[in-house]
Amino acid sequence: MFQLELYNAIWLFVVIFMLHDFEEIIAVEKWAKRTESRITGNSNRISKKIWQFWNVNSYSFAKRDVFIFLTMSIITFIKIQNLESLWSSILYLSFLIFVLIHNVAHVLQTWLLKTYTPGLYTAVFLVTPYTIYLLDRLT
Repeated sequence: MFQLELYNAIWLFVVIFMLHDFEEIIAVEKWAKRTESRITGNSNRISKKIWQFWNVNSYSFAKRDVFIFLTMSIITFIKIQNLESLWSSILYLSFLIFVLIHNVAHVLQTWLLKTYTPGLYTAVFLVTPYTIYLLDRLT
């Protein structure tokens, strides 16, 4: 079976997560417009909070994602430069666990709102499996 070298597998995660961010950026405006009346007419405060988070234009959402991309790139760079280091492993594994929690949030938001939320598909079918693959490789 083909297996990526560890440093390549770690860098590939940045690309995979950015595909997830692209899904969010592309879908966010249309999703907010499509779901606004359904959610704002709902008395559920949690649903309204979720909608408020997603109710931004693609440009504003992309600015948020720049911060995520830079943080992820720095953590990845640190890990690559210190592959055998315990502290870099703890940092990187913590980041991967955070990503898994982020993906669970996508599923929970979708379940609570009873509608697709931006980023769901790549979170479930791309980022989560790859994150689990990396966790397996690193532990």
